Amino acid sequence: MSGGARRLIAVSPFVLLAALPRLAWAAEDDQTTYQTGAVTVVGTTPVLGAGQDLSKVPANVRIVDPQKQADKAPQSAADLMQGSLGSVSTQDYLGNSLQPSLSFRGFTASPILGEPQGLAVYQNGMRINEAFGDLVNWDMSPGFAVASLQVLPGSNPVFGLNALGGAVAMRMKDGFNNQGTGFELGGGSFGRARTVLESGQQWGNYAVYSGLSLQNDDGWRAHSPSKLAQSYTDLAMRKGDFDFGVGITMADSSLSGLGTSPVQLLNQSQAAVFTAPDQTENSLGAIDLRGSYQLSDNDAIQGNAYYRHLRSVTHNGDASGFTSCTADNTILCDNDDNTLTNRSGGTIASSLGGNAVINNTQTTSDSAGAGLQFTRDGHVLGLKNNLIAGLSTDQGYTRYGVDTELANLDSQAVAQGNGLYIGGTGYNVGLGARNAYWGSYLSDTLDLSDRWALTAAGRFNTATIVLHDEQGSSLNGHHSYGRLNPAIGATWKAAPGVTTYASYSEANRVPTAAELACADSTQPCRVPNAFISDPGLRQVVARSVEVGARGTADTQSGTKTGWSLAAYNTRNTDDIIFVSSGPTQGGGYFANAGATLRQGIEADGEVETGPWRFSTSYGLTRAVFDSAMTLYSPHNSGADGNGNTQVKSGDRMPGVPLHNLKIEAGYALTPKWQVETDANITSDRVLRGDEANDMKRIAGYALFNAGSSYQITEAWEVYLRATNLFNRHYATAGTLGDPTGVFPGYTDNRFLSPGAPFSLWAGTRVHF
Repeated sequence: MSGGARRLIAVSPFVLLAALPRLAWAAEDDQTTYQTGAVTVVGTTPVLGAGQDLSKVPANVRIVDPQKQADKAPQSAADLMQGSLGSVSTQDYLGNSLQPSLSFRGFTASPILGEPQGLAVYQNGMRINEAFGDLVNWDMSPGFAVASLQVLPGSNPVFGLNALGGAVAMRMKDGFNNQGTGFELGGGSFGRARTVLESGQQWGNYAVYSGLSLQNDDGWRAHSPSKLAQSYTDLAMRKGDFDFGVGITMADSSLSGLGTSPVQLLNQSQAAVFTAPDQTENSLGAIDLRGSYQLSDNDAIQGNAYYRHLRSVTHNGDASGFTSCTADNTILCDNDDNTLTNRSGGTIASSLGGNAVINNTQTTSDSAGAGLQFTRDGHVLGLKNNLIAGLSTDQGYTRYGVDTELANLDSQAVAQGNGLYIGGTGYNVGLGARNAYWGSYLSDTLDLSDRWALTAAGRFNTATIVLHDEQGSSLNGHHSYGRLNPAIGATWKAAPGVTTYASYSEANRVPTAAELACADSTQPCRVPNAFISDPGLRQVVARSVEVGARGTADTQSGTKTGWSLAAYNTRNTDDIIFVSSGPTQGGGYFANAGATLRQGIEADGEVETGPWRFSTSYGLTRAVFDSAMTLYSPHNSGADGNGNTQVKSGDRMPGVPLHNLKIEAGYALTPKWQVETDANITSDRVLRGDEANDMKRIAGYALFNAGSSYQITEAWEVYLRATNLFNRHYATAGTLGDPTGVFPGYTDNRFLSPGAPFSLWAGTRVHF
């Protein structure tokens, strides 16, 4: 266990609560009802969206209930969405299930710099898109403490920058709605183990909840152990018209992310890795404040504030491509035959070998934000009206540093450093970045009748990003952006239990500091390891149209159904993509790529009748380039003599499957004994680096899982789950590269990230 994890446990307020078990566990928030396909209540995060009746939102809003997925042993909030929403898929570029890249309608929330971020993610109103790169570190958000999770699709301007494809809003547990004490112990294949301890108590107007989660995974691939510790504490007060709460999040992880491996190597062993080590160590401390005051029967104000401190350190071993110089074989040159130097400026002897490097990065980010919102439920011209107006700001400061140690690969493809560090700006970076985001927004919903509701919204965003090169001047830059984003939509209650809707909305995303520092096509960066220069990039603007319907029905026999159907079209102009162009595996640059298009269909349904429960969720996601362009991709088989590929309008974007289907069936053998099975069926995907669609795609797959749970007593439950029942070989992500630096005889430039084989997971829960 890392030192950070030990500190997290030592200060976790859970130890103060574990001895206070008094009340029964509340399985569901008494203010929230969860229905597949139907939105029936208000229950959104503080400030952003607070006070808005979700049943009148003109979009296919989905609410994910963590309780329904507890036996699947989800490791993060990303798993909660992946397990139930057809339009969600994950790509495991890092090769670690604790840090997936999540795609929703073709828009990404990912911990990887090279991914085109396009979702805004909030935890109790606190923006968790990191200040540097808009990344989402799923391991730093305590999934065990999520009370409900809402996915609000479309380019909703109210949710601020980066909500191109939608927003994810997590409401965390509190002591008012999660009372009692409980623990969960689980373990399974490949050294996986998890312990979760939780306690919630209420004393009159005051309540406290605290939880701690510890996870260990030896990894099913070589050299891939991971550890994760998380804690979450909530202090809340409800007194008269005033509500106040404080959330404290702490997390510490040590993750092996071995990434993709050459196809020819995986044909020999699915557990094989290309190079190692690839270690990421994250530590987070965050605090969020939230409050609301009911000014009158119709008027209320809400506010929130937060502070986050994130430290991320990586150690990545990679093949270097370094060889003896052509002009002098006694000294070492890079793969372009440029002489390498040490930090003192001297040459490096080729006798040291140097067929690998260890890239070390350290990122320290401090971010803070605040929001203030006014809501009014009243009447306009005798019609019921809901008005929301607010202001918000998100500020961040990041220090990013890189150094590169010369190394050699051993017989296990593990890079062994020799203590010599390479000099030059291409291998050393010191960057300071400041970002300041401001927004003001207005949303109004007018009930034209008992069946019709009209919603209009708008938000004005401004953003400033300032870069300071701590080792020179090439990274210095000052960039400012601003935009007004509108939205309009309507809902119609077509019949009892059935609502239809249509909407148009716009949102924008500004380039991040990481993208601006790596946007020169003539000087590709070794992302995420080194930045070169600071050319400008244009902001991305998304325009969305959506139509759909949703409904519920209960029969006298007790059968309950819920369903939703939606069609959408989102077009991005000046979209920012990562062009995989070297000089090493994973290297490239960011560029405005013209227009991209994401359009699709979502269909969800759920039926509960007697002892049976069925659910299905299908997503058709057509994510394509909407304008032709030339991209440099030298490892692509379709590249010309200069390494360029020709992307045509209609070519599919990397990583997004066209079809994704989730099916689940459960049966109660007895009131205490449940069994279930589920399937995840997904179609093929395009490799990153093959934007021109010239190469063989990542094959689609169908995974089947099964599980069972038994309630021994009212307070004691045991469960068992098997995943990938038929031990299917599959991959969720892929890219292009040159494998010959490690395997000279390999000729296939495709690299894949293999999925986990058959595994078992068993556990027990106790709550009292």
